[in-house]
Amino acid sequence: MKRITDQLAKEIVAVAEGERAGVVINAFTDEKLSRVRGYKTVNDEDVAAKLLPLRRVVGDKDALVVKTRLHLKDANFPECPLGAKAYDTAGTLLGVLRDLLFDETTGNILSLEVDQKEVAPDRVLSFGKNTLVVRSPLHDDTSFKKSAKRPLKKTTAAFSVVTVPEKEPTETPVPSDETFLQNYAFLLGRTIKKTILNGDAVVAEEGAVVTAEIVLRARENGKLVELTVNSRK
Repeated sequence: MKRITDQLAKEIVAVAEGERAGVVINAFTDEKLSRVRGYKTVNDEDVAAKLLPLRRVVGDKDALVVKTRLHLKDANFPECPLGAKAYDTAGTLLGVLRDLLFDETTGNILSLEVDQKEVAPDRVLSFGKNTLVVRSPLHDDTSFKKSAKRPLKKTTAAFSVVTVPEKEPTETPVPSDETFLQNYAFLLGRTIKKTILNGDAVVAEEGAVVTAEIVLRARENGKLVELTVNSRK
Protein backbone atom coordinates (compact mmCIF):
# COMPACT_ATOMS: atom_id res chain seq x y z
CA MET A 1 0.00 0.00 0.00
CA LYS A 2 1.31 3.45 -0.96
CA ARG A 3 0.37 7.05 -0.29
CA ILE A 4 0.55 9.26 -3.34
CA THR A 5 2.15 12.08 -1.33
CA ASP A 6 5.03 9.75 -0.40
CA GLN A 7 5.75 9.30 -4.12
CA LEU A 8 5.85 13.00 -5.00
CA ALA A 9 9.31 14.37 -5.84
CA LYS A 10 10.83 10.90 -6.24
CA GLU A 11 13.36 10.78 -9.05
CA ILE A 12 12.98 8.23 -11.86
CA VAL A 13 16.15 6.31 -12.73
CA ALA A 14 16.40 4.57 -16.13
CA VAL A 15 18.71 1.54 -16.09
CA ALA A 16 19.35 1.20 -19.85
CA GLU A 17 20.32 4.85 -20.27
CA GLY A 18 22.02 5.18 -16.90
CA GLU A 19 20.39 8.52 -16.25
CA ARG A 20 17.60 10.34 -14.45
CA ALA A 21 14.46 10.22 -16.58
CA GLY A 22 12.31 12.65 -14.60
CA VAL A 23 10.57 13.26 -11.30
CA VAL A 24 7.08 12.40 -10.00
CA ILE A 25 4.70 15.36 -9.56
CA ASN A 26 1.31 13.60 -9.34
CA ALA A 27 -0.61 10.49 -10.41
CA PHE A 28 -2.86 9.76 -13.38
CA THR A 29 -6.11 7.99 -12.51
CA ASP A 30 -9.15 6.53 -14.23
CA GLU A 31 -12.32 8.60 -14.72
CA LYS A 32 -13.97 7.14 -11.59
CA LEU A 33 -11.04 7.89 -9.26
CA SER A 34 -10.99 4.20 -8.42
CA ARG A 35 -7.58 3.25 -9.84
CA VAL A 36 -4.16 4.83 -10.27
CA ARG A 37 -2.95 4.31 -13.83
CA GLY A 38 0.55 5.50 -13.11
CA TYR A 39 2.69 8.45 -12.11
CA LYS A 40 2.65 11.88 -13.73
CA THR A 41 6.27 12.81 -14.40
CA VAL A 42 8.21 15.77 -15.77
CA ASN A 43 11.80 16.41 -16.75
CA ASP A 44 13.85 19.37 -17.93
CA GLU A 45 13.80 18.29 -21.58
CA ASP A 46 10.10 17.70 -22.38
CA VAL A 47 7.39 20.34 -22.16
CA ALA A 48 4.57 17.83 -21.67
CA ALA A 49 4.21 15.55 -18.67
CA LYS A 50 4.66 11.80 -19.19
CA LEU A 51 2.91 8.75 -17.76
CA LEU A 52 4.98 6.13 -15.95
CA PRO A 53 2.71 3.06 -15.69
CA LEU A 54 2.85 1.30 -12.33
CA ARG A 55 3.71 -2.02 -13.98
CA ARG A 56 6.92 -0.51 -15.40
CA VAL A 57 8.36 0.28 -11.97
CA VAL A 58 10.91 -2.38 -10.98
CA GLY A 59 12.22 -0.65 -7.86
CA ASP A 60 10.56 1.77 -5.45
CA LYS A 61 12.50 3.04 -2.46
CA ASP A 62 14.36 6.35 -2.50
CA ALA A 63 13.78 6.53 -6.27
CA LEU A 64 11.59 4.79 -8.85
CA VAL A 65 13.62 2.52 -11.12
CA VAL A 66 12.56 1.60 -14.68
CA LYS A 67 14.34 -0.54 -17.26
CA THR A 68 14.37 2.24 -19.87
CA ARG A 69 13.08 5.80 -20.19
CA LEU A 70 11.10 4.57 -23.23
CA HIS A 71 8.54 3.25 -20.72
CA LEU A 72 7.48 6.85 -20.04
CA LYS A 73 4.63 7.63 -22.42
CA ASP A 74 2.44 10.54 -23.46
CA ALA A 75 -0.86 10.49 -21.59
CA ASN A 76 -4.29 12.06 -21.68
CA PHE A 77 -5.83 10.74 -18.46
CA PRO A 78 -7.36 12.55 -15.48
CA GLU A 79 -4.87 13.37 -12.75
CA CYS A 80 -5.32 12.95 -9.03
CA PRO A 81 -7.08 16.12 -7.79
CA LEU A 82 -4.87 16.74 -4.75
CA GLY A 83 -5.93 19.98 -3.08
CA ALA A 84 -9.46 19.86 -4.52
CA LYS A 85 -12.38 20.80 -2.27
CA ALA A 86 -14.63 17.84 -1.50
CA TYR A 87 -18.40 18.38 -1.28
CA ASP A 88 -21.11 15.83 -0.71
CA THR A 89 -24.40 15.80 -2.59
CA ALA A 90 -26.13 17.42 0.39
CA GLY A 91 -23.95 20.48 -0.20
CA THR A 92 -21.64 19.96 2.79
CA LEU A 93 -17.97 20.90 2.45
CA LEU A 94 -16.10 17.83 3.69
CA GLY A 95 -12.65 19.35 3.41
CA VAL A 96 -9.74 19.19 0.99
CA LEU A 97 -8.33 16.07 -0.65
CA ARG A 98 -4.95 15.66 1.05
CA ASP A 99 -3.89 12.18 -0.04
CA LEU A 100 -4.97 8.82 -1.39
CA LEU A 101 -3.90 5.29 -0.55
CA PHE A 102 -3.53 2.77 -3.35
CA ASP A 103 -2.28 -0.73 -4.06
CA GLU A 104 1.01 -0.34 -5.93
CA THR A 105 0.50 -3.65 -7.80
CA THR A 106 -3.07 -3.30 -9.07
CA GLY A 107 -3.37 0.49 -8.80
CA ASN A 108 -6.71 0.12 -6.99
CA ILE A 109 -7.44 3.14 -4.78
CA LEU A 110 -8.20 1.96 -1.25
CA SER A 111 -9.24 5.24 0.36
CA LEU A 112 -9.19 9.01 -0.06
CA GLU A 113 -7.94 11.23 2.74
CA VAL A 114 -10.12 14.34 2.98
CA ASP A 115 -8.61 16.44 5.77
CA GLN A 116 -8.72 14.02 8.72
CA LYS A 117 -11.47 11.80 7.30
CA GLU A 118 -11.28 8.76 5.06
CA VAL A 119 -13.64 8.51 2.08
CA ALA A 120 -14.25 5.24 0.22
CA PRO A 121 -13.59 5.57 -3.53
CA ASP A 122 -17.00 4.06 -4.36
CA ARG A 123 -18.60 7.18 -2.79
CA VAL A 124 -17.02 9.43 -5.42
CA LEU A 125 -19.48 10.52 -8.11
CA SER A 126 -17.30 12.92 -10.10
CA PHE A 127 -14.20 15.07 -9.87
CA GLY A 128 -12.22 17.77 -11.61
CA LYS A 129 -9.05 19.68 -10.80
CA ASN A 130 -10.71 21.85 -8.17
CA THR A 131 -13.72 19.88 -6.96
CA LEU A 132 -14.56 16.39 -5.76
CA VAL A 133 -18.21 15.32 -5.42
CA VAL A 134 -19.05 12.56 -2.94
CA ARG A 135 -22.39 10.81 -2.42
CA SER A 136 -24.06 11.85 0.84
CA PRO A 137 -25.69 9.13 3.01
CA LEU A 138 -28.88 11.14 2.50
CA HIS A 139 -28.74 10.21 -1.17
CA ASP A 140 -27.88 6.51 -1.00
CA ASP A 141 -31.07 5.73 -2.90
CA THR A 142 -30.78 8.60 -5.37
CA SER A 143 -29.47 8.02 -8.87
CA PHE A 144 -26.91 10.47 -10.20
CA LYS A 145 -25.78 10.27 -13.79
CA LYS A 146 -23.03 12.11 -15.59
CA SER A 147 -24.09 14.17 -18.59
CA ALA A 148 -22.91 12.38 -21.67
CA LYS A 149 -21.46 14.47 -24.47
CA ARG A 150 -23.78 14.48 -27.44
CA PRO A 151 -22.20 13.28 -30.67
CA LEU A 152 -22.00 15.86 -33.42
CA LYS A 153 -24.75 15.43 -35.99
CA LYS A 154 -23.65 14.77 -39.52
CA THR A 155 -25.10 17.27 -41.96
CA THR A 156 -25.10 17.25 -45.72
CA ALA A 157 -25.02 20.55 -47.52
CA ALA A 158 -24.25 21.80 -51.00
CA PHE A 159 -21.06 23.80 -51.19
CA SER A 160 -18.72 25.38 -53.65
CA VAL A 161 -15.01 24.88 -53.63
CA VAL A 162 -13.10 27.90 -52.44
CA THR A 163 -9.43 28.44 -51.88
CA VAL A 164 -8.60 29.14 -48.27
CA PRO A 165 -5.26 30.76 -47.57
CA GLU A 166 -3.00 28.62 -45.44
CA LYS A 167 -2.76 29.66 -41.80
CA GLU A 168 0.54 30.18 -40.13
CA PRO A 169 1.25 27.32 -37.69
CA THR A 170 0.23 28.29 -34.18
CA GLU A 171 2.12 27.48 -31.04
CA THR A 172 0.60 25.33 -28.31
CA PRO A 173 -0.95 27.72 -25.78
CA VAL A 174 1.02 28.06 -22.57
CA PRO A 175 -1.00 27.20 -19.44
CA SER A 176 -2.03 30.21 -17.35
CA ASP A 177 -0.14 30.88 -14.13
CA GLU A 178 -3.22 29.82 -12.16
CA THR A 179 -3.50 26.47 -13.94
CA PHE A 180 0.25 25.93 -13.68
CA LEU A 181 0.29 26.62 -9.93
CA GLN A 182 -2.59 24.19 -9.40
CA ASN A 183 -0.44 21.45 -10.96
CA TYR A 184 2.49 22.29 -8.69
CA ALA A 185 0.52 23.15 -5.54
CA PHE A 186 2.20 20.28 -3.68
CA LEU A 187 5.45 22.31 -3.65
CA LEU A 188 3.96 25.28 -1.81
CA GLY A 189 5.03 25.52 1.82
CA ARG A 190 8.01 23.20 1.41
CA THR A 191 11.47 24.21 2.65
CA ILE A 192 14.32 24.46 0.16
CA LYS A 193 17.26 22.27 1.21
CA LYS A 194 19.81 23.50 -1.34
CA THR A 195 20.26 26.83 -3.11
CA ILE A 196 19.15 26.56 -6.75
CA LEU A 197 21.14 28.57 -9.29
CA ASN A 198 20.82 29.41 -12.95
CA GLY A 199 24.37 30.41 -13.77
CA ASP A 200 25.17 33.08 -11.18
CA ALA A 201 21.53 34.03 -10.62
CA VAL A 202 19.80 32.66 -7.50
CA VAL A 203 16.47 31.04 -8.36
CA ALA A 204 15.70 29.87 -4.80
CA GLU A 205 17.73 30.14 -1.62
CA GLU A 206 18.42 27.34 0.83
CA GLY A 207 16.11 27.60 3.85
CA ALA A 208 13.42 29.58 2.04
CA VAL A 209 9.82 28.42 2.07
CA VAL A 210 8.45 27.69 -1.41
CA THR A 211 5.92 30.30 -2.54
CA ALA A 212 3.99 30.77 -5.77
CA GLU A 213 6.59 33.35 -6.83
CA ILE A 214 9.42 30.85 -6.38
CA VAL A 215 7.55 28.16 -8.36
CA LEU A 216 6.97 30.58 -11.26
CA ARG A 217 10.60 31.73 -11.12
CA ALA A 218 11.75 28.10 -11.28
CA ARG A 219 9.56 27.55 -14.35
CA GLU A 220 11.04 30.60 -16.08
CA ASN A 221 14.56 29.33 -15.42
CA GLY A 222 13.90 25.68 -16.29
CA LYS A 223 14.56 24.60 -12.69
CA LEU A 224 11.26 22.95 -11.70
CA VAL A 225 12.76 19.49 -11.38
CA GLU A 226 15.59 20.83 -9.20
CA LEU A 227 13.08 22.67 -7.04
CA THR A 228 10.99 19.52 -6.65
CA VAL A 229 13.96 17.33 -5.76
CA ASN A 230 15.59 19.85 -3.42
CA SER A 231 12.59 20.80 -1.30
CA ARG A 232 10.94 18.90 1.53
CA LYS A 233 7.87 19.18 3.74
